[in-house]
Parts: sequence; C-alpha cells; structure tokens
Amino acid sequence: MDYSKTGRLIAKKRKDRDYTLEDLSKLLGVSPQAISLWENGKRYPDPSSQVMLFKVLGLNPVELIAGLEMFEDELKAGISNYMNRIDEKVYFTSGMVTDEDGNEFYLDLIDYKVVTVDKDGNLSERWIPFSDYYNPAPVPKLAIEKKPVTEYDPGKIYLNHADCVLTIPVEILDQAGRPLYFVVLWNHERNHLAVQFMDELTENGFDIPPRIYTEDWKGVHVAGDEFGRMLCNEMGIRRRLDLMEVTPVYNEKNRMLILDLEKATLSNAGLKYSGYLFPQIQYKVMRDEIDE
Repeated sequence: MDYSKTGRLIAKKRKDRDYTLEDLSKLLGVSPQAISLWENGKRYPDPSSQVMLFKVLGLNPVELIAGLEMFEDELKAGISNYMNRIDEKVYFTSGMVTDEDGNEFYLDLIDYKVVTVDKDGNLSERWIPFSDYYNPAPVPKLAIEKKPVTEYDPGKIYLNHADCVLTIPVEILDQAGRPLYFVVLWNHERNHLAVQFMDELTENGFDIPPRIYTEDWKGVHVAGDEFGRMLCNEMGIRRRLDLMEVTPVYNEKNRMLILDLEKATLSNAGLKYSGYLFPQIQYKVMRDEIDE
C-alpha cells in the first residue's frame, strides 16, 4: 500500500472543503499532528478514523487503500450504504466480548460519546453520551471482581496503554547517575526498547527536570502519543487500561536501559501519575497545542 497516495487524497479532499488541519481535527476528533502524518504518508488512519473520514470527507475505506477517488457510481453507492449503516441501530451496549487474540473482556459502551449531526446531516461540534444518541435499552452492569493492587516496584519500568506512557521511577534514575536528558530507541528485530541517557538535549529527546532529585517525586512520566500506541501494539496490548511492567537491564558503558519487551508482563500496581513529573520539553509542547 502506498501511504503517500492515501495522504495526497486526504489532503485534496480537505482542501476542496477549505478545511485547515485544525478544522478537520475538530471534526474527526484527532490531533492536527495525526492528520499531518496521514497526509505526508507517514501514518495510515486507524479504523475509527476511517469511519470519521467517510462521514466528514466522503472518503470510503476502498478509496483510502487505493489512494484514488472512485467514480463507479453503483459500486461507490454500495460501499456508502454499508458505511451509513454503521450508525443506524446499535443493540449492544455492554457485555463480554472476545478480542482478536481470543481474550475475553467486559466492554461497556454507555460512557462513550458520539458526534451529532445537524438538520442538514452535517457533523456538528457537539458530542453526547452513547446512551443518549442511540437510546438503547438499559443493560445491567456486570459486577467485576477487581484484582488486588500489587506492590509498586521502583526497580521496574511501567508501560501503560491508557495514556501511552513510559514511567521511569526516580530510583532507576539515581542508579544511572541522575541524568538530565534521554532518548527512547526502538529495536524492532530484537523487540527491545532502550532509554539512553545523554549529556545534552538532542532531537526527539526528553529532559528530566533537576528538581525530581531534590523534591518528593516518584519519577518521570512520558506521554507516548503514536509511538506509544505502536509500542503497545507490538507487545500485544489490545485493551486500553492494560498496564505492563518490565525490569530493565542497565548498560553502564552506553548509559542505556534495555527493556526486553518479550519479558514485559501485565501489572496491577495502581500507579497514580500525579506523583510523576512530565519532561518540561514535552509539557511545553502539549501546552502549546492546547493553547492553539
């Protein structure tokens, strides 16, 4: 598949409607950066984004795969009919489901939100609860037995799918000589993740606020964005709230923490991220995006 052709098609349809990246991001419910990655052929829209691209830009999944707009009216109408049926009626609201790996888990859609349309059928900026939009019959909540919280281990690094974060305890940073900068590296062939400490800030690097070593902080907390989602997918994490833990091996010569993701296991450590600092560089970028 040629992602660049798909990206050019998305960009063309966006510009045909005089949408800026920010305009389209609000309609799709994704960040402008994600759209930019699609349009530059560096990423491909996930299934939920494909549905929204159909609703907003009229691009169906076949057109996205081919990177070409369809002109066969009958075929295109058939695909459009199927896509429109996605939102017709939903009877399932909660219950046990099986994911693509055969794992069973409880799915509850009641708290999800969906975008509404105006009288002309155009998407609005108003999002309402799933239950208000579809008005399904109420389904009893499943009483889920919560697993006991396991002991937090400051000798491990935690990976969380909910926020796509990398969490490094301050104890590990102390053992590495209290570094102030690091980069995250990914070795696909070995399925290893590496945290390499640096003497200065480099491109795509993170800084560690010095006060983490003098004040009462538990560590550093890195938002992973699309890289984090890719990483979790590589580890086989499918559920949003799965928390993983792995014991790093410190390579003193290269000042590098090696994380063998084959050894990463599910965790129930109950982390509270209020005790961890964001890298200041990343925090500034996130604040700038919010302020825009």
